Amino acid sequence: MSKPRTREVVGISTITFRHRPLEEALRLISGIGATRTELGAIPDVVDHVPVPFHGDVAPYLDLLARYGLRSGAVNADIGNINDPDYDTEALRAVFEPLLTLAKATDGYLISNCGRQNWADFVDEETDLANVAKNLTFLGGLCADAGVRLLVEVLHHRRWIHTVERANKLLALVDPSVFGLLFDVAHVVASDEDVVGWAGEVFDRIERVHIRDAVPGNLNLGVGRGQVDFAGVVDALEARGFSGDYILELETHDVEEADREADAQRSFDAIVALVEAAR
Repeated sequence: MSKPRTREVVGISTITFRHRPLEEALRLISGIGATRTELGAIPDVVDHVPVPFHGDVAPYLDLLARYGLRSGAVNADIGNINDPDYDTEALRAVFEPLLTLAKATDGYLISNCGRQNWADFVDEETDLANVAKNLTFLGGLCADAGVRLLVEVLHHRRWIHTVERANKLLALVDPSVFGLLFDVAHVVASDEDVVGWAGEVFDRIERVHIRDAVPGNLNLGVGRGQVDFAGVVDALEARGFSGDYILELETHDVEEADREADAQRSFDAIVALVEAAR
């Protein structure tokens, strides 16, 4: 039996403290005891990394070093990649500056996977083909830069919001192009079997996002929804998962004044599950 993994593989995204300035968010994450973070670059959620990004990477490197953190990823919204009118040069213009930051911080670049609603631009087959084409293009840019592309394939509020549609995309694109960012809250919010799907697509999962949810609501704190965190962690760790678990606590059921304490509670709970697994 392999050895249990340690708290080092559990991190906290800056999205957890999305209403705080970046430096305060990083200070709080470090104070909780995490050594790994993610930089949020999702305009509708957080502006810790603005999109479009035209900034200097040096301030980000300085802040991460100051608080003893490693940024494992830049988590970015790059637009509606199932839109047939979103051409590759426009996509490149948004993507490459974020790729520069991801490379500088020695992390992944996480991309969304389609428009922020469930409606087709054309039809399912055409939209899937557009997503696959654009992700293949982005995966090539990442490979050239020495950065791994991760994709949040199933997202409750975006076009690919079901396991069925997510599996269709995964079947279209070779695993070498991107890794699967597995967000447990989005899976449960879409009323899907989170433990079952984790086992089904284990070979594609390279990173896990942690938050709680119930069908239709993905903004709950850990332990206040229906996500089977122990089941997910056990299913992945038993198969030899080597990625990180990142708390992305964009929660709407906690007062802002209590957010740090709730993040500490959640971090400790997930660390305990990881250390007890295998």
